Amino acid sequence: MTRILAIDSSTEACSVALQNDGEIVSRFELAPRKHAELLLPMVDSTLTQADISLSDLDAIACCVGPGAFTGLRIAISVAQGLAYAAKLPCIGVSSLQILAAEAFYQSDALICLSSIDARMQEVYFAGFKRGEQGVPTEIHSQQVIAAEKIELNPLLLTEIGTTNSLTSNLIKVGTGWQEYQYSAILDSAGLYLEQVKYPNAEMMLPIALAHFQNGELLKPEFLQPVYLRNNVAKKKSQQK
Repeated sequence: MTRILAIDSSTEACSVALQNDGEIVSRFELAPRKHAELLLPMVDSTLTQADISLSDLDAIACCVGPGAFTGLRIAISVAQGLAYAAKLPCIGVSSLQILAAEAFYQSDALICLSSIDARMQEVYFAGFKRGEQGVPTEIHSQQVIAAEKIELNPLLLTEIGTTNSLTSNLIKVGTGWQEYQYSAILDSAGLYLEQVKYPNAEMMLPIALAHFQNGELLKPEFLQPVYLRNNVAKKKSQQK
């Protein structure tokens, strides 16, 4: 029996989900700027509905980004606080991978391109192929980039197959696809799955379970946000 609580507030959406030995209880609300007031009540109501306490959990999973700075800090702070209180390990999961997990759940596509609006004319972007047990495999490293500069890397193109199969094999999800003009190949390639705009904690559960089963667990203090823009700034400073 594995019980994992998943938390996300990396975008405009706020969500909590619980895997309780195969049964799932979840909450999802599109509520910009209300994450701080909603997240803990959502956790409490989820646990209450499942009739378990925090100490009954095996781990707490949290979306670590990329995403909105404030939202990431709120979710991680809540996850850390709960984990410290109950002496539980944590699991960090990518927002872009969560989007891909739902894309594969809702379609037969082999490849998913996840994109989240990063503001300032940029997007958070990554590519995934369908994996086993609902866990997408990353084949295009996540990055923050100007939308029009995105190019599909050779590995991803190989996984997709020929250009003629782009439409049937490829699906696109996330808010980034709505906000900016992309390159010609990305505009014409694949289907945009409009209903999958924001990460959902329920889709985090199979990924978190795989991490748990593989022993890929973190102490609460090592659960850290993935901003991506910080990484870019470091590289630029090192090059000077």
